[in-house]
Amino acid sequence: MAMTMPDLAAFKAVPLQQKVAMLVLALVGIGVGFYFYVEEPLQAKINSLKIDIAKLDTEINTNKIKIAKLEELKQLNAELQRQLSKNQEYLPPEEEAVTLLKQLSDLGTRIGLDLKLWRPGARAEDSSKLFVRLPVDVEMSGGYHTLALFFDRISKLPRIINVNKIKMGGGKEERGRLSVQTSFQITAFASPAAPAPGGAKPAGK
Repeated sequence: MAMTMPDLAAFKAVPLQQKVAMLVLALVGIGVGFYFYVEEPLQAKINSLKIDIAKLDTEINTNKIKIAKLEELKQLNAELQRQLSKNQEYLPPEEEAVTLLKQLSDLGTRIGLDLKLWRPGARAEDSSKLFVRLPVDVEMSGGYHTLALFFDRISKLPRIINVNKIKMGGGKEERGRLSVQTSFQITAFASPAAPAPGGAKPAGK
């Protein structure tokens, strides 16, 4: 509000020190009002934003770590898939594995071994569902070199065939030659047979 002439004259009559004091009080009042109504709320907002930014930085760093681990897991999974594909090249279908075992029986006879026992064991599916084991208990007799040749032929097959539980008896002469009675287990590994339509199990399984 503008001062009237009497007010202006009265103001001029006020001593300088009082004028300065009034000005200082006015400035202090303005400063206090600015602090409480402008500066303090603004500073509180800034502090709140700083806290939010710190939380976001923490989340970003956490997500960066998770992304790095995810990339590692993706690479590991890709490597495992490649390894699995490579291993499955050596896993024939079950029907082929059964035929292969029969061929091994014929091979033993063909190279001069005397087949005493050929007893297929129980089919066992691995817990991973990726392959099955088809074991066969075998007893054969023949010369050391012939047995060694038989096992060597098995080791060179392009399929996964294990030979274990090998037991050799004492040598004895049969038909004018030294023969060794040997028992062992042959295990063929194969891809599981595809389920029959409607969920029925394949015949004989």
